[in-house]
Amino acid sequence: MANDQRLYDINSACMLVVVSVLLGAFYFQFGLHEDPCPLCLLQRMGMIGVILGLAMNTQFGFHRLHFAAVNLAALVGAMFSIRQVLLHICPVAGEPSGYGDAFFGMHLYSWGVLVFAASILGSSILLTLVNEKPPESTRKQSMFEQIVFHLAALVCFANVVSTFALCSFGPCH
Repeated sequence: MANDQRLYDINSACMLVVVSVLLGAFYFQFGLHEDPCPLCLLQRMGMIGVILGLAMNTQFGFHRLHFAAVNLAALVGAMFSIRQVLLHICPVAGEPSGYGDAFFGMHLYSWGVLVFAASILGSSILLTLVNEKPPESTRKQSMFEQIVFHLAALVCFANVVSTFALCSFGPCH
């Protein structure tokens, strides 16, 4: 199957979903004034890794190593999400369960597990659909691809800045 524009748009749509999750985390951080915990920051780094792998597909063409980067970042992020789920699975009597407010009945780290699992599944499905060859030098990115790529770059940079503002050069507490 040739790599037509639809596959690049699907790749960009997947990237937009993960960017939306990071924007939601920003809303919790700045809108609801809930500072992220260290495990939350590590999960964000996993999502940034997923975005980077998907962005490499749009910029350099589909390649199995780009999908491997997505899957590796998603596995690492899922590991941190599952760790946090397990920390809060049996709350102490009389204390609130979980960290932060719930969103549609689940905490953000529980949603993280689902986002990372969907990233692995989506990346694996896309890998079966694409033809691994470098894009033609004449391939023009769609406006959608360009907007999503620049939005993703902005959100990733904002995450780095906000994490540095929160933690400086030392460990986060």
